[in-house]
Amino acid sequence: MIMPGYIKYQLKSYIRSLTFIPPITLFGAWIIIFYTYSGVPILSSYAVTCISLYLIMTWVAMSVFSLEEIGEKDLLIVQLKSKRLYLYGKWFVCFLFAFVMGMSAIVYPLTFSIFKEDIQMLQLGVVIYGHLVSAIFGILLGSFFSIIKKDSKRFAWLSSMFVIAVSLAGEGIAEKLSIFKWILLPFPPITQVIIHFTDDALYGIAMDFWMDAMWIVVYIILAFILTIRLFIKKE
Repeated sequence: MIMPGYIKYQLKSYIRSLTFIPPITLFGAWIIIFYTYSGVPILSSYAVTCISLYLIMTWVAMSVFSLEEIGEKDLLIVQLKSKRLYLYGKWFVCFLFAFVMGMSAIVYPLTFSIFKEDIQMLQLGVVIYGHLVSAIFGILLGSFFSIIKKDSKRFAWLSSMFVIAVSLAGEGIAEKLSIFKWILLPFPPITQVIIHFTDDALYGIAMDFWMDAMWIVVYIILAFILTIRLFIKKE
């Protein structure tokens, strides 16, 4: 089975399973309800949709990674002749859904002029970056726990929800006790994304943004490498 055929198969399997309906419906309904009123601030509103995308993509990734039983999974890996390609195909499907939902979250309020002022190009760039990173964090988190807890879906869900809760509260936890700053390093640095979503009249990017962005890129690369190696070892 060549890679395009495998991706098409994964996409069809996910759609036919109907497990995509709850997360996408919930995300779409949340966006519509959230933007019921016009005249809302730009970046703080997008910070909320970034967090929502983080949650939903964790859900989507866990659903995509639980499509096949063990026997069917082994057969697909044999046909692909590569464990990596099996994993990449799963991630590709997740990114397709992340792209659709992320673009919807960004474009919807702009289409209906929900914000109280026009968005700056610099703000738009930060918004796209924020939604992209949030989606990647969700995909990594969902796939990671699907791999390490493949025999216990309930524990995988609980583990991922715990990591999401801690990562979102990370900044506040670190402020309480500085030692937690180092303990929280393995958790997705989602707060280092949304902390820069401030509604300043003249929005600008300071050096701390680039420092946080560099750490996030390093984190994502290391997380992908770890997940790939873990998957190869587990399978």
